[in-house]
Amino acid sequence: MRITDIVTTPVEINYRPEYQADKRFYPKSPEQTNVIVEVHTDTGLVGIGEAAHSPGVYGETAWQTIEGIEYLKPHLIGRDPLQINRLNIEIDRYSPVGNIAAKAGLDIAFHDLAGKIIGVPVYQLLGGRVHESVRTHITPATYEDTTSDLLALMGQGYRAFKQKMSGDTDYDIALVNSILDNIPEDVVLSIDVNQGWSVNQTLDIAGVLERRKTFPRNLILEQPIDGYDLAGAAEIRRATRIPLMLDDGIRTVSDLRNIIDARAADIVSLKISRVGGIQRCLQMIKMAEAANITYIVDEINEMRVANTAVAHLALASKRPLYTGVCCHLLLEQDVVTTGGVWIEDGAAFVNDKPGLGIDGLDLDKVRATRKAA
Repeated sequence: MRITDIVTTPVEINYRPEYQADKRFYPKSPEQTNVIVEVHTDTGLVGIGEAAHSPGVYGETAWQTIEGIEYLKPHLIGRDPLQINRLNIEIDRYSPVGNIAAKAGLDIAFHDLAGKIIGVPVYQLLGGRVHESVRTHITPATYEDTTSDLLALMGQGYRAFKQKMSGDTDYDIALVNSILDNIPEDVVLSIDVNQGWSVNQTLDIAGVLERRKTFPRNLILEQPIDGYDLAGAAEIRRATRIPLMLDDGIRTVSDLRNIIDARAADIVSLKISRVGGIQRCLQMIKMAEAANITYIVDEINEMRVANTAVAHLALASKRPLYTGVCCHLLLEQDVVTTGGVWIEDGAAFVNDKPGLGIDGLDLDKVRATRKAA
């Protein structure tokens, strides 16, 4: 069996209205533009992947991803789709730096295709299912109704939340206190700053939160400062009892190794779409486990295809604190018509069909066109 073609389709879906008015720190468009990747073979089997984008954090756009895949395509056509490691080695040979979203979309499609060829789910390719389900976080919009929205989600069974911060000290402290006043201690709240605070600002805010009447044992401080300021992160970690999660500066194995060596984090957020695919993320998970660092298997601006890949990896991982597979629920439409990850009582599940277990896509209504500059 050989790869005969790789087809890319840009898709664009609006966020639900409350997310379009979101006060989060990092720039975010009212719509999400990703790329669906289809790897075709000479037997008619097709592997499906998704390249997700966050230009406000990582800079890459859907159009750059399409160009990157077109550049890589000649070096992949004609190859055996089951040789995923060799395919990724070739990709890195011709694109050693950058094209992270493109690499992730291709790698997801390779795994979906391999599962379909062999007749097993993707989690089986990763060593087998460890968990029947994994708790997932979800992100309420950061606006005037955040607390009530979060409580409504708790009513649906969610017990882990990633709450985006605005970067404004007074607003963020008031928001976090409002949420903490309304949730029990068994509900995890990760306040995700996306590099919006300074070291001193972080220490001030952490001090205020530590002085609450009851110490917030369910609180996590996520990426408050520049993603590559490991000295600042280590300083924060030493100064506060609130666990520190690092996220935005983890794009390569070397980045994670540097965090481990600097003792700069209590928790790391590992994302398929940010590190270039399932294989690279799996390697980082093994590194975190070897270093005895807590980790989450997370998402970034993904639709259901990539969210499903995240779920498979989380279910095959030894001890994720939780996962993140709900970005597709923040959008007004879904590219997947049948199959893929689903959420019950705040936990992520996948089916046992071959590959990702996605049976149908509808791209016609959400197909994107490049806007004039």
